[in-house]
Amino acid sequence: MFFVVLAMVSLAELTGEKEIIFPEVAALSAGCFLTPALVWKTSYLRMFLCISICALLGVLIVIFVPLPLWGQFVLGFTVGQAVLYFSRTSFAPMISAIALPVLIQTRSFVYVVAAIGLTLLVVILRFLLEKIHFREENHFDPVNIEPKEVVRVNAFRIIFVAFLSFFCIRFDMKFCVAPPLLVAFTELTNRNSGAVKRPFSVVALVSLCAVCGSVSRILFSSFPCFPLTIAAFVACICVQILVKVFKMPFPPAAAMSVLAFLIPETAVKFYPLQVAAGITLLTIFALGWKRARVWSTAEGVLE
Repeated sequence: MFFVVLAMVSLAELTGEKEIIFPEVAALSAGCFLTPALVWKTSYLRMFLCISICALLGVLIVIFVPLPLWGQFVLGFTVGQAVLYFSRTSFAPMISAIALPVLIQTRSFVYVVAAIGLTLLVVILRFLLEKIHFREENHFDPVNIEPKEVVRVNAFRIIFVAFLSFFCIRFDMKFCVAPPLLVAFTELTNRNSGAVKRPFSVVALVSLCAVCGSVSRILFSSFPCFPLTIAAFVACICVQILVKVFKMPFPPAAAMSVLAFLIPETAVKFYPLQVAAGITLLTIFALGWKRARVWSTAEGVLE
């Protein structure tokens, strides 16, 4: 995880291209390197293709779709959900890949190249770790979900994200719906989500990771002699400590720490507050969805 994130931030700093910073690479690294088994049901080829396709689609939406930011954002999230379904995987980070360029209005294809290259690097490293028996070999079984269930859960996700993002974007609190939070919401509303059983841990972990990224950036920006890469290194250490403390490798949380290095400097101070508010609301509604699904299942059994 350290190697990939530091290489990314270093390259962005050396070239002056902030679009190289792809926050979801931290989530990919957490899901690939911090646990013996891959945390998602997916193949490495599908990981690479889904991130590549979604990153490209996100930039194309910004360039070619003549809608206001809110409309583009909801469209990106909707398309991301469709790609997730047709991929027959549980690999939700692809949603961040399409939503991020829309939220920050990236028109540069540097972002696409960076997302593709960094994802390929993570995949190769994970594959090599398997070959030396340092990580468990991945076996992909396609995810099968009933069409009715897909329609219900996707409708719920899209309607709620559309509602929440409208107010967040309207009142300049867009990081309440930061792309990694959309990934978290998607994972929390999955039928077999284990994270939704620990809602307080989810909220605390995601919020604290955002704090780690923000504090690291603020502290080290006060010392021009220190490169941004050092701040990213400190943030990564903090994230790994938090993951061990909570005993919960929740990949979207890792991405929240890296996103703090991409956003405008003026937004860093209040970034953790927006993230905390966003993940709290999204977790509450994910719990509501879980309860509603349990009730509907129970009614079906009684009938």
